Amino acid sequence: MRVALVMLVAACTANTDEEIRGQVTLLLNQEGGPAQSASAKLVKFGKRAIPTVESAMHTANPTGKKNLIAVLRQIGDEAAIPLLQHLAVYEPSDDVRHEALWTLQTWAKDNSPRGEKARAALRAVDETRQREEAG
Repeated sequence: MRVALVMLVAACTANTDEEIRGQVTLLLNQEGGPAQSASAKLVKFGKRAIPTVESAMHTANPTGKKNLIAVLRQIGDEAAIPLLQHLAVYEPSDDVRHEALWTLQTWAKDNSPRGEKARAALRAVDETRQREEAG
């Protein structure tokens, strides 16, 4: 009985990961209703979607990256803060950097553990920028 339960949980996890990957692919390759639907489904997966979203950031175009950041913002989990911090500093696209920074700034307004972590990330972004400007 216990082995069957473990196998069932593993199968459900694999199906969930596959579904998340499929929704990320739709979000990156569709517009309008299909993209909105994919976004809503990813948000429902919550924190579980963050690793797949992060992986997709490596190959997505700037519009896709902004869509993925919007999903992270809607998920609202502090697990996304390191990725947003990285994007706010190193992303080549100004629009994407701004979107990541804006999300961190929005979360930093919270009086919560997430807000504290977002404020720390913003300080790190500023410090990194200052070091790079100083050369």
